[in-house]
Amino acid sequence: MSRFAQGFVAALLCLASPVLFAQAASQPVQHAIEVRLTPSSGEVQIKDSLVVTERDHYRFRLASWLVIESLAIDGMPASALRQDYDYVVRLPDASRHRLDFVLRGVVPPRNDAQQASAAMLSSSGSDGVYLPGYDAWIPHDGSEPIAYRLQVEVPAAQRAVASGRLVHEQSGEQSYQAVFEATQPAEAPSLFAGPYQVRERRSNGLRLRTYFHAELEGLAEIYLDAAAGYIQRYDQAVGAYPYADFHIISAPLPVGLGFPNLTYVGRAVIPLPFMRGRSLAHEVLHNWWGNGVAVDYANGNWAEGLTTFMADYALERDQGPEAARSMRLKWLRDYAALPAGRDQPVRAFKSKQHQASQVIGYNKVAFIFHMLTLEIGQSAFDQGLRDFWAQNKYKAAGWRELQQAFEQSAGRDLGWFFVQWLDRRGAPRLSLGAHRVEQLEDGFRLSVEILQPVSGYRFKLPVSLQTANGIERHEISLSETMTRVEWTTSAKPRSLHFDPDSDVFRLLQPNEAPPILRDITLGAKVAIVIGSDDAEFISVARGLAGRLMDVAPRFEQLRLAGAIDRPLMLMTTTDNLAEQLVQLGLQRPAELNKSAWTAAAWTARLANGNPVLIISADDAATLQTLLRPLPHYGGQSYVLFAAGRAVGKGIWPLRRGPLFLDLSGG
Repeated sequence: MSRFAQGFVAALLCLASPVLFAQAASQPVQHAIEVRLTPSSGEVQIKDSLVVTERDHYRFRLASWLVIESLAIDGMPASALRQDYDYVVRLPDASRHRLDFVLRGVVPPRNDAQQASAAMLSSSGSDGVYLPGYDAWIPHDGSEPIAYRLQVEVPAAQRAVASGRLVHEQSGEQSYQAVFEATQPAEAPSLFAGPYQVRERRSNGLRLRTYFHAELEGLAEIYLDAAAGYIQRYDQAVGAYPYADFHIISAPLPVGLGFPNLTYVGRAVIPLPFMRGRSLAHEVLHNWWGNGVAVDYANGNWAEGLTTFMADYALERDQGPEAARSMRLKWLRDYAALPAGRDQPVRAFKSKQHQASQVIGYNKVAFIFHMLTLEIGQSAFDQGLRDFWAQNKYKAAGWRELQQAFEQSAGRDLGWFFVQWLDRRGAPRLSLGAHRVEQLEDGFRLSVEILQPVSGYRFKLPVSLQTANGIERHEISLSETMTRVEWTTSAKPRSLHFDPDSDVFRLLQPNEAPPILRDITLGAKVAIVIGSDDAEFISVARGLAGRLMDVAPRFEQLRLAGAIDRPLMLMTTTDNLAEQLVQLGLQRPAELNKSAWTAAAWTARLANGNPVLIISADDAATLQTLLRPLPHYGGQSYVLFAAGRAVGKGIWPLRRGPLFLDLSGG
């Protein structure tokens, strides 16, 4: 199962336990599944006939809301024994056997808690039913891919859709029926039903569909156009789309989930422009990375970062070099906000469980692919991706297979590159040492020391050298703790800027990274102070802090006028703000005066350098309007809101950082 890597959808999504496929077996278990589903009541009957070979028992899991009405082995009644969380069926021998299950149950109705947790398990309601494969609504242990044919029947006013190829459907006066199948090894099917309006587009032999609630039907053509364009884009970049269909389904839940050949997106999110842009591209690409080639999770998850690089970042790059640079710089700021104790090697990333893991598994990995492109060249990188796809389609693959594909396309060993970026936590730290400009008879000699206190990193460092005649671009190779470089120029040097476009993944120094919300929300030892005596405001503030913080919030009573030895979050009312800022020794930034706002979140640094996040609102009701939007602005230094909508945001400006040398005076 895949999911969105950025924006509103990414923050809403809670990741389910990943399907830990081994290398695909040559003969996956074959399931023939029949489902009769009544969405209004959640009642469901499931028949599953499966054929197993070369085993003396069949182990499976089953959703807690299902009961086994009957079980037969080769037509003879049998039973399943409960063992911890699993069931086990003993088979007569290790030859070929057919197991016939009849299951019955009621899909649990949705509730507020499930809405808040992004509905990780099956749920039902009058506006839709959700049966994800990982919830074990068929007897399956989740550890191996399967093949299946799934027939589903729902009342005539409903439509059902599932992962797998749509091979047949028919509508009658009493019911709607559809059949889906997966002949290649796949994860267990996921099934969705609801009062959907269906729109279809044929594109290059593929069936593209939207399953939208009635109020969204006007967006169907826009989504079909976008999906067709993204599929064509990745067809050309990677290889042929691996499925026959792609479906976009509106969800009654606040989710953004991806499955083979479909995506399930909250109906409130679908109208937002970013959804049919970067987020949809991300989800379409997951049909190659994560579904078409499954992830060998035992060796780390490469798919989220590669998808972020080829979808989210590539779309920014399409807007021009400055947009691409801004995204790389955002990734570096996010990493600078990550406490050292929460860092981890890339190979340890399995799935997004919190913001800290996204900084590594999405952002850092995408940045690594950017650096790999610079290391081996765009042509070799593109060929490596195509080779990796061709060699691993419908299999599980890991970082080792990726490395082999890129080594093959580049024609050289890249072991050093993957070891240093995947197996080490942390990043290079760069600063400049002594520098000197000497005038020669026919020009100038410039020398400078580049310091890298964290030893062992090897990378190419771009350099921009400005002289009286213009800008020269250079590239140097670093591998030592101190590297001395020298240039001779005919014109007088004016400035020298190392890594001017943020092409190297490195730890920004404090004066390179303005405070952003994540400096506080990622912290493990943040003091949270609520600067109001109003009981309703306090209640809302505690809930908002729980939404913002990546770890359990710690509420404290602190004297704001005293020494504060750790990051601080102050949540207060607008009328109390001025006095509390005086106590903290802070002033309200001028940028906050540029818009009319009723709530604001902004960052600063205390006199001792500790970051602080100030959240103010006119009253409890206004603060309540921040619960949904504010968590999605972690990369900003400030955000201003009016009526629950952002009316201003930005990053605090900084002077040029410590890797810039002004040589105009020397």
